[in-house]
Amino acid sequence: MTRGEGDTLQESSITLPDVPPPEPVIRRRRSFSLFWLIPLVVALVGIWLIHDTLSSRGPLITITFNSAEGIEAGKTRVRHKAVDVGRVESVWLSADFSQVELSVRLEAGTENFLAANAKFWVVQPRLSLQGVSGLGTLVSGAYIEMEPGTEGPVKEQFKGLEGPPLIRSGVEGIKIRLSAERLGGLAAGSPVYYLGIPAGEVLGFDLNSNKDGVIVHAFIKSPYDQLVMPNSRFWKVSGVDLSLDAEGVRLTTSSLAALFLGGVAFETPTTLEPLEPVHTGNLFVLFEDQGAVTESSYRRKIPCVMYFDSSVRGLKTGAPVEFRGIKIGSVRDIHMEFDPAKASFQIEVQVEIEPERVSDIDQRNSMESANELLQTLVDQGLRGQLETANYLTGQLFVNLVMRPDTPIHLVGMQTRYKELPTVPSNLDEISASVTALLKKLQTFPLEGIGKNLNETLAGLNKTVNAPVVLEAAGSMRDALVALKSTMTRLDGKVDPLGRDLVNATRAATKALASTDRLMVNLNELADPDAPLNYHILELTRELTMTSRAIRTFVDIMNRRPEALVFGKEKKQE
Repeated sequence: MTRGEGDTLQESSITLPDVPPPEPVIRRRRSFSLFWLIPLVVALVGIWLIHDTLSSRGPLITITFNSAEGIEAGKTRVRHKAVDVGRVESVWLSADFSQVELSVRLEAGTENFLAANAKFWVVQPRLSLQGVSGLGTLVSGAYIEMEPGTEGPVKEQFKGLEGPPLIRSGVEGIKIRLSAERLGGLAAGSPVYYLGIPAGEVLGFDLNSNKDGVIVHAFIKSPYDQLVMPNSRFWKVSGVDLSLDAEGVRLTTSSLAALFLGGVAFETPTTLEPLEPVHTGNLFVLFEDQGAVTESSYRRKIPCVMYFDSSVRGLKTGAPVEFRGIKIGSVRDIHMEFDPAKASFQIEVQVEIEPERVSDIDQRNSMESANELLQTLVDQGLRGQLETANYLTGQLFVNLVMRPDTPIHLVGMQTRYKELPTVPSNLDEISASVTALLKKLQTFPLEGIGKNLNETLAGLNKTVNAPVVLEAAGSMRDALVALKSTMTRLDGKVDPLGRDLVNATRAATKALASTDRLMVNLNELADPDAPLNYHILELTRELTMTSRAIRTFVDIMNRRPEALVFGKEKKQE
């Protein structure tokens, strides 16, 4: 038995006294434990992370486009001035499948730039008449360009543009409206010129309130907007202007943009009184060309009417009314009227006489005086006449001529306008003269005159061949022979004047002989065996030999230029 076992037995045999156990002390735990701080801190950190994530994501907006070509969810970026400001998160079709809607997440801090006038458009390669743009997207891919908005309330839904806006943000200027009868070759993006300098562009167009014309919206950028005054005049321009005048055909070209897109030009006449520049929204008249601008400066017009009996084919509205080659008006209307009194039709041509085209007449005389002056000219012989302006196209114009020898013939069908008398055109007068001549020729007794002429010629033939006439001719021949023999006998017996005549004749004979000898000498020179020809042939041969030597020398220099220094190589033995 070991020691450990003995000790155990000894201790177990000892009896312990009965001692009551101590009373337990009950202590109440504290209500809050530091252990619960850990999940609380975790919750707060989670909330902060969620808030930070949501606040750093930026606003979520919706952009509507007609097509999603080139756009990919999660890849296509939104940029402003080449800086990424957002990304497309999702792409889906609208409820009616007519458009596509893009959900775009922008960067934080862009909320203040999502006003109502913010613009979005897809940038991709574009080839148009205005030029080539977006070539950089061939490598990087298409992206959405953003133009921040600063006017209006903040929005979350936007309508995307099909192309970049014509006016970018930050460009100063004014917007104006131009009223025209028709649009012509203008389009959005057409340039606006001032003295040939691009000063703006056309924004768009629409119909006017009466639906009988168009309103063109244009933008004039700074500083050219300060040149637009209330008296400014606008007109259409094209890339090519072909005109024909006394100096010939004149071709004027402008920029390629105006050639393909058309254009607008404007000018501001100088005035004595200072004018204030116009504001946005002012309305101006847009003329067809610069010539129409000049025409519009003549405001006072005297309406008149003319009646022509001949055809007016080739006479059009707007044709000029001229006096001695100077335009003083234009044709306003052409139509046909029926005269019940005469049961006939009359061609009425309404014209407008512009007295302002005559120097000083508008300043010194009123409209009543201008009408009185016109009536005075009619009394002095003023008449209207149709003339051809272009024989190639057959266009006509009204020419006012002075014909005091012609009576005043008025139709008097209407009294609204002053009637001007007319005379037939030059072509009509020539045609009438030719017709009258033909009528006279038709009544002329040509058959009787021909018969009488034949009888006269027959009588003359009988007279010439009569025996008496033949006998007289024979006598005349005998007289001439006798005269010749008499002159022969008188040879050498004439007076000094006759001798001089004979000497002159002999001198002429000698001159003719000298001429013959000269011709003989020339023939000898031209003979192939003549010495001159021989020398010419020898000279030709020597020139030929010289030319051959020169060609040989040039050939040697081309093949062996060192021969000029070292000479020809000796033949090897």
